[in-house]
Amino acid sequence: MLIIKVIIINLLFIMSFLLLLPHYPWLFWLNTLGAILLIATQIQRESYRQNKTLIALFDGLQNLQDGDFSFSLTEDLQQKSNAQQHQLIARFNQVTEKLREEKQSLYQRELLLDKVVNASDVVTVLINHRNTIIFSNRAAQHFFDSNVLLGQLWLELLEQKMPDLLEHQDKSNAIIQLMIKEAMEHTNHISDPSDAIKIEQSWHLSNHQLKLHGSSHQLILLKPITKELHQQELQTWKKIIKVINHELNNSIAPISSMCHSGQILADRLDEPQLNRVFKTIVGRIKKLSEFIQSYSELARLSIPRKQPFNIVNTIKQLENLYQLDLISTQTDIIVNADEGQIEQLLINVLKNSKEFSPIKATQVSIEIIENTLVILIRDYGCGMPVEVMEKAFLPYYSTKVDGSGIGLSICREVIDAHQGKITLNNHPEGGLQVTINLPLS
Repeated sequence: MLIIKVIIINLLFIMSFLLLLPHYPWLFWLNTLGAILLIATQIQRESYRQNKTLIALFDGLQNLQDGDFSFSLTEDLQQKSNAQQHQLIARFNQVTEKLREEKQSLYQRELLLDKVVNASDVVTVLINHRNTIIFSNRAAQHFFDSNVLLGQLWLELLEQKMPDLLEHQDKSNAIIQLMIKEAMEHTNHISDPSDAIKIEQSWHLSNHQLKLHGSSHQLILLKPITKELHQQELQTWKKIIKVINHELNNSIAPISSMCHSGQILADRLDEPQLNRVFKTIVGRIKKLSEFIQSYSELARLSIPRKQPFNIVNTIKQLENLYQLDLISTQTDIIVNADEGQIEQLLINVLKNSKEFSPIKATQVSIEIIENTLVILIRDYGCGMPVEVMEKAFLPYYSTKVDGSGIGLSICREVIDAHQGKITLNNHPEGGLQVTINLPLS
């Protein structure tokens, strides 16, 4: 537009030169001065418009540099009339709109990633090239029992909180065993961390080296796999039990039939000694059948059929079988679970409590904490050694002379199938306390 205006002014100047000179020189010089002023005015206006546009672009770029993508340029009538300036401003607004959308999308992805990482049970720690922790999730804070991990030196943290992990620092992908403190949850009986027991747990350690902003970083991931290994071990035992059960039943049935026939024959022949032999064999077969039957209970445990029921009424019904002292602030607590399996779990625990403390009644308290049903079952016996407590839930492990090692294994499988948790702790005032956490929803 400015060039067209200058060309028109130049044409007018040439026409005045041809028409006014040499007869009217003063008029020519007056016309020339007017043309020069007009050109200067047009150039000044155009320069002002360009400077205004450049200043607006500079301010916009400064906002973008500061991370403010909500900024956009506005146009006046003169800028709209200039095609180049209009196109430049429109393109700048398109870029800022694109950057604003990308920033919003990136923020949403970062928010989602942050929630996923913090909701995961995988311990996640990011360490920079100075061996300093620059990121950790909630699982890591719980693992190291510290709310502030950022800025701490990784090796110093391991020496203070988890020395067992130091020997695995050179491993990049391995399954390791760590001794983890298992404190009693949802109760105020144990306030000293030293009262918590250490339980051996299995973890999958993954160590990754990566580059961030040109610097070397280390990403450490610790995934708990104890539950998965227990489930796999339990499934293996179930398969073995089914095979053994099948083979033994196939052998016991004909032996039992032959013994019965032998007893009849011994009675006819009036042979007391032979009769005693057959009775002894029949007695041992009966004991063996009962032994197989107890082990088959673990293999037959099915997927829970969850239905709402009142857990308080279920526990009150067990008062007829076991001497217990029920403590509950509510008379109706509805849980969505398999009542038969939960009742079997409670029976196994109460049975053990009665054996440890046959004289004094077992204390059973029920409360709801954060949408979780917490059942505390405490006996008044001599408690349980720590080394026994670490293996208490292993299948077929028992310290009793006539124990099968099945009861607590069934309890753990039942509670795992209901997405709950069961823990053992020695009460500071004596006796063993079993804590059962069962989600209400």
